[in-house]
Amino acid sequence: MHELSDTPVLGVSFDHVSLLRLDQTGGLAPGNKAFKLRHYFFEAKRLGAARLISFGGPWSNHLHALAAMGCQLGVETVGIVRGELREENSAMLSDARRWGMHIVYVSREDYRQRNEAAYQQKFIERFAPSVLIPEGGASRAGARGCMAVADIIRRKAPLARHIVVPVGTGTTMAGLVAGLDESFEIDGISALKGAHDLTQRVKALLPRSARNSRAHWRILHDYHCGGFARVNVLLREFMLAFETIHGVELDPVYTGKMLLAIHQLRACGVWHEGASVLAIHTGGLQGRRGYSWLG
Repeated sequence: MHELSDTPVLGVSFDHVSLLRLDQTGGLAPGNKAFKLRHYFFEAKRLGAARLISFGGPWSNHLHALAAMGCQLGVETVGIVRGELREENSAMLSDARRWGMHIVYVSREDYRQRNEAAYQQKFIERFAPSVLIPEGGASRAGARGCMAVADIIRRKAPLARHIVVPVGTGTTMAGLVAGLDESFEIDGISALKGAHDLTQRVKALLPRSARNSRAHWRILHDYHCGGFARVNVLLREFMLAFETIHGVELDPVYTGKMLLAIHQLRACGVWHEGASVLAIHTGGLQGRRGYSWLG
């Protein structure tokens, strides 16, 4: 747990804001992705599957974590990557290859079929015996894995009641909602522009056992800074100022936008500067290498 100081960032104090540093957990796969993936490794072992397959872009935190965990646990991994080799090489893919991931490049047109059962089945059969993981680990299995983050909150921050978390697929959010009871309030900060179906996505990911007793929650959609993986001037200025003052590295895709949301909500008086907030740093720092201004 990291307590932020009251030194203002662009005129706003982060006093009484704590960070749950998932970016400091997980070995080669720090952050929330390892929690999403854990049940798939259990399932592969149970089924005797030789490898795990999933989808992602050339900077995917999800594929990065999958490759790292596969290397650590001795399980083969396959990454179906959007784009051509000549144009989509990246430091993330270099890491994944070093950890033994087999990379399959597909066109952007083909990649749009990634959620279709027939398209997925082709890869399951090609790399059999295998288990396929949806893009981003977005499934009830992924959400069950993220319920462990709720256990960490109760253990490390027993007085916390207002939780803020960045949202991409909604899987981590679903795990928190399912793992925390009605005494908690969770605000999810969407990293995507116009993804107003996220509420339904989160509901669909909730484990059936958690449908009746769960945390109160909502998703805020005004802090995407232009869209997924996009950066505007405000986010850039905020992140550089925040890191200088607090000494905590952020990623511009998720955690940077979440903390900017807290900053903006306090700046306009919607959230009082003295109110206690627990914000979840979900990792993704490997992706900083794709942004030259982050050095």
